[in-house]
Amino acid sequence: MIADVGEPMVADVGEPVPAAGWPRFAVAWRLIDERYWDLALSAIDWQDARVLYGERLAATDHELDGIIEAMYEAIGDDHTRYVPAARVAEERERFGDLPCIGYFGASQAAWTAPAAPDAPPDLRQLGPVRLGSWDDGVGYVGVADLVQAGVAEGVRRAVVELERGGASALVLDLRGNPGGRLVTMMQVAGVFTRGFLWRALTRWSLPLPYPALGSPATELPLAVLVDRDVNSAAEGLAGALQAQGRAVIVGATTAGNVEAVLPFCLRDGAQAWIATGVLAPLSGPTWEGRGVEPDVAVEPATAASVARATLLGR
Repeated sequence: MIADVGEPMVADVGEPVPAAGWPRFAVAWRLIDERYWDLALSAIDWQDARVLYGERLAATDHELDGIIEAMYEAIGDDHTRYVPAARVAEERERFGDLPCIGYFGASQAAWTAPAAPDAPPDLRQLGPVRLGSWDDGVGYVGVADLVQAGVAEGVRRAVVELERGGASALVLDLRGNPGGRLVTMMQVAGVFTRGFLWRALTRWSLPLPYPALGSPATELPLAVLVDRDVNSAAEGLAGALQAQGRAVIVGATTAGNVEAVLPFCLRDGAQAWIATGVLAPLSGPTWEGRGVEPDVAVEPATAASVARATLLGR
């Protein structure tokens, strides 16, 4: 679905300036003004941004895309961004075609091996995820991000393979995971549980509930490893499994960066990726600004060994 923002009405955002690009600038500004989830948290007053960047536009109409990009960056939330039409294809190649569906965080091109020495010694690659097991019968699934194609299917296949191989419990390693797609978060959760797990909080609609997708593939005891570099959709995954009582969370408090981002498709082919809300459990406060707190707080480098002991009741 393409968001139709209507014909630009310059009067809505201030006096016109003598620049041909002003209508596009006005639409980009108004999208934030109407849809951003909480402008009080922006690093710049949005009314001031209209004036400041509007003056730059009046001075040089040839830098329109750069001016809008800079204005969006000034919000300072690490999510919201403006993508000029010339770079949309590049964005689709990196993140997939996201037709106005929520997306979290940034991608990570490939798996980065865990820094901790307590992962299984013989990890195997299964698509974009890694799996292995320890001698005590605990299985391990490592997920680098929730962006790459095949992540959810990789997790599902890994879990089935480990359980068939005799695993008595599972560790899901999200350490360093920057997040990714909302739908991937929902699909990975569906490997372990079912039901509505999240809601998105916005200032322009009622809370939107989101379910786990798919049929659970396992009922084995589960621990999820987290650290301070776990962001957005990965935080939502860990937090939801914790809130439902499906998993014990081991490690350090996550980043607290769970803004939900919608891409708005503009008439000239550009896209405005805007943090329109924040992710929260089905009941209770959002994880934005506070993160997911572990059930067992330990240094992330030792989280796997502590999780195994917890799962095995040692």
